[in-house]
Amino acid sequence: MVRKTILDNGITLVTEQIPEFRSCSLGIWAQSGSRHEQEDQAGLSHFLEHMLFKGTPQRTATQIAEAMDGVGGQLNAFTEKEQTCYYARVMDQHLPKALDILSDMFLNSLFDSDELDREKGVILEEIKMYEDAPDEMVFDVFTSSVWDGHPLGRPILGSRQVISDLNRGRLVEFMEERYVPSRLLVSAAGHVEHEEVAARVGQWFQGARPPAPPPLLPGGAPQHTPRRIVQYRDSEQVYLCYGVQGLAVTDERRYAMLVLDSVLGGSMSCRLFQEIRERRGLVYSVCTFQNSYRDCGLFGVYAGTSAEKVEEVLRLSREILEDVRQDGIRPEELDRAREHLKGSIALAMESTSHRMMRLARTQSFHGRIIPLEEVIERVDAVSHDDVLDLARSLLIPERFTLAVLGPVQAADGVPAAGAPQSPTKSLAST
Repeated sequence: MVRKTILDNGITLVTEQIPEFRSCSLGIWAQSGSRHEQEDQAGLSHFLEHMLFKGTPQRTATQIAEAMDGVGGQLNAFTEKEQTCYYARVMDQHLPKALDILSDMFLNSLFDSDELDREKGVILEEIKMYEDAPDEMVFDVFTSSVWDGHPLGRPILGSRQVISDLNRGRLVEFMEERYVPSRLLVSAAGHVEHEEVAARVGQWFQGARPPAPPPLLPGGAPQHTPRRIVQYRDSEQVYLCYGVQGLAVTDERRYAMLVLDSVLGGSMSCRLFQEIRERRGLVYSVCTFQNSYRDCGLFGVYAGTSAEKVEEVLRLSREILEDVRQDGIRPEELDRAREHLKGSIALAMESTSHRMMRLARTQSFHGRIIPLEEVIERVDAVSHDDVLDLARSLLIPERFTLAVLGPVQAADGVPAAGAPQSPTKSLAST
C-alpha cells in the first residue's frame, strides 16, 4: 500500500508498505543538485553530501559507521544533477535506529573545519580518479559539449578551485539555503508503518514551515548546438559518445523512448550489440543511454574500441540509427522490447531500495506516485508508429554532438586536441 502525507513541517513523506518483506529502505531527498549551483558553487552539493557523514555532537564519523554496521545495515548517499539522496537499508526492527542516524546527520552535522580540510583532499583525489577513467570521463565531455556553459553541462564533482577555496561558513550557508523543509522529501519502502515514520519525521525542524523558495534553475532550459570534440588521451582504447537532446522526464513520449532505447542499445539482443560486437567483433562495450531532467534530456550512443576501429564503429552505429529513423523497428523487436522492459521492471521491484527510489522520483518529478500497473499499460501501448515518430524527431545526424577520448590524432574529420607531434597511434579520418 502506497501512502503520501505532507507533514506540518513542510516535508513530503511517501511510503510503500510491503508486509511480506523483512527489510526496509529509507531515503531523505533534497531537491537540490549540481544543476542548482552557480559557477562559483560548482561541486558544493556533492561536497555537502560527504560532510554529512563526518560527525555530529552525538556521534563521530566512526560511530555513525559502527552504528549501521552493528545492525547489519547499509548507509550511503549520492548526488545527482537535480537531487541529493541520503539513504539507509535495514531490517525492519532497526528502522527507528536508521531514522535516528539519518536525522542526526541531516540536522546536527558539525562541519568540523579539520574534517572539512581533510575531505577537500578526498574530493580532489576523487576528481583525479575520475579523470583517469576515460570510459567515464567521456560522458562528462559529451554532456559539457552538448550543454556548453549551462549548469547541467558541469560535472557533479565540481571545480578544483571551488573545492580548494571552500570554508565552513560558506558550506553551512549553502546547506541552509537549500535543505529547507519545503524542498525535502522522505521516502520509505518495505516493512514500514506510515504513521511511525510520519511521527518521527514530523518532529524534524521543530514544526516550522517556511514559504516555498523559488525554483533553483540557473540558466533555464539548456540550448544545444551540435559540436565535435576530440581529445587525445594516452589510453589503450578510444571512448566515444555521441547523441542529441532527448526527452524531459515528464514527456509523454518517454515510454516510446524506453522501447527505442531497448531496441537500439539497451539489451544483449539490441541492434548495436548484435551488429558491432557479436557479428563484427569491433568492441567489447557498446550501448545507448538516456538521461532525463525536468525540462530536457539526452539520448546517445557509447562505445569503447581500438583506435583503428573508431571510424568503422561510428559509421556502423550511425547506419543503424538511420535505418531505424527511416524504417522504424520490426514487429518482433517491438514485442521483445516490451517484454524486456516489463521483466526488468518486475525484477527491480523485488528490491526495497529500488521501490524507495521510485517513490521519490515519481513524486518529485510527476507530483504523484505512478502505479506500476500504469507503467506496464503504457509500455504495452507503445506502437511501431510511436517509435518511428520519435526516432524521426530525435535521430537527425545534423544534430549529433560527438565526444571522443583516446590515443587518436583525429576522428570523424576533427583533429585531436592535445595530440603529440609524433603519436604512437594515429587514425586517418574519413
